[in-house]
Amino acid sequence: MGSLLGRVGSIQIIAFVLRIPIILIRSPKKLKSKWKMWQELRDARKVERLKRQKRIKAFEEKIAEYKKEIKKTKAQIRRVKWECREPK
Repeated sequence: MGSLLGRVGSIQIIAFVLRIPIILIRSPKKLKSKWKMWQELRDARKVERLKRQKRIKAFEEKIAEYKKEIKKTKAQIRRVKWECREPK
């Protein structure tokens, strides 16, 4: 292996193999079931994140509507003040 990859490459491969837990090598069925479980957890988190984003977007739309209403009300107040001011 050292002649193909050099000293550094072979050391990296050995380090990688030593980091793999022996349980995963011995029982691929367990690995497959755990992989499925991890994927399901990831998907569940993604769904929750999308739900939160949807709620946030709804609140932002509500805020925009409130801001429009506030602008309209302020314009009405200015108009009434303008109409009610006394001539000089």
